[in-house]
Amino acid sequence: MIHRKISFALVLALAMPSLFGQASDRPSDVVGMALVGHQVADLERSIKFFEAIDFKVAEGPGGWTVDKQLNKLGNTPGAESRTATMRVQSSVSDVPFTLVLRQYRGIQRQDWSKLNSWDLLGSHIDMTVDGSVSALLDKLEGLNMLKMPEVQGLPNPRQQQGFRRFAFISDPDGLTLEYFSKPIPKPGDPPAALGVSNSSATPQNIERLGKQAGFNHYAVNVIDPQKARDFYAKVLGGDYPPFQNTGANQIMQNGWFPQATTNNNLRIELGYFVVNKGKTVPPIKFQDINANFVGLQVSNIETAYARAKKSGAISVSEGGIVDFHKGRAALIRDSDVGGYIMLWQPAR
Repeated sequence: MIHRKISFALVLALAMPSLFGQASDRPSDVVGMALVGHQVADLERSIKFFEAIDFKVAEGPGGWTVDKQLNKLGNTPGAESRTATMRVQSSVSDVPFTLVLRQYRGIQRQDWSKLNSWDLLGSHIDMTVDGSVSALLDKLEGLNMLKMPEVQGLPNPRQQQGFRRFAFISDPDGLTLEYFSKPIPKPGDPPAALGVSNSSATPQNIERLGKQAGFNHYAVNVIDPQKARDFYAKVLGGDYPPFQNTGANQIMQNGWFPQATTNNNLRIELGYFVVNKGKTVPPIKFQDINANFVGLQVSNIETAYARAKKSGAISVSEGGIVDFHKGRAALIRDSDVGGYIMLWQPAR
C-alpha cells in the first residue's frame, strides 16, 4: 500500500542507511513469481471486470468439473470448479503476467469479499498505468463496475482535481487493486532517472513503477513483519532489505522476486498495520471467495517444500507434493499469517 502523502513507503526508507539484501543467502531453487490466484463467486462477472481493466482471457472458462488434481492441491475433496486464466502486461518485462480466477461449488465456502484492505490475510495487487488514473475510474464508472474501497489512512475520493497519481479500486469479490501512475514528463523536463530492478534490494532502489504500464506487485498483510520477512526471504528467495523496526503504524516491506522465465524483478509486499496487533487471523480457506494466493515456480520442488516445512509452513495439499497439470505442486501457508503460496515445478 501507499503511505500518507503518497510516500508509498519511501519516507521511512529514505531515512534509513543503505542496507543491501543478502542475495548470496537466497535459495537457488526458486525460479520466480509465476502467477496470482483469486477465488471468485461468479466467474463470468469476474472475467468481464478484469477484461475492462485490460486483462485478456488466455484459457477457459471451461465447464464445471471435478478436477481431482486441483482438489488434492487445495484439499477440497469432491468439489466442482471452473477456472479462467487471464494475462496482463507486466510492468517489468515483455512476458505477460498471469492471473488465475477460480469458482467452486459443491463445497462449503465463506464470503470474504467485505475484508478490509488492511485486515490480516487481506491481499492486493498493484498495477502501473500511463497518465492520470482518473481515466480508468471514468471508464469503470461508465460500465457500472467502479467500486472504491476505504483504505487505511489514505484518501481515496471518487473525484480529485488535477492529475491523479493513485487510486484504489475493488473487484466484484473484494480484491483491492492499487493503481499508480507513471508521470508524463512535461515538455523541456530532463529525462527521468532509470529505475533499478535487477540488483540487490535496498530500501532506496526498489523500482516501484516498472518500465511500463502493467502488473508490478502482489501483497499480503502480515502479523509479525520480521517473521514474515524472514520466511519470504530465506524460504522463498525474495530479495528483501534487512528488517528494521521503525515503530511506524504501517511497515511495508518490498522484496524482489524474478518474474518467472525472465531476468526482471516483480515484488511481493508484506504489509504490517498496527491496528491488527492482537487480532486473530480470519479462518479463510483456500476455496473461499476472495481467498488469494501467489504461485512461485521452482526448479526442485522437493527441496523448496522441505525448506518451507522446516521453517514452519503449514501444508495444505493432500499428501504434500502432488501431481498437478503436467507438473508437480504443493500448496502451503506461510509461517506468519498463513498466506497461501503455491510451489509449482513444471514438467521437464
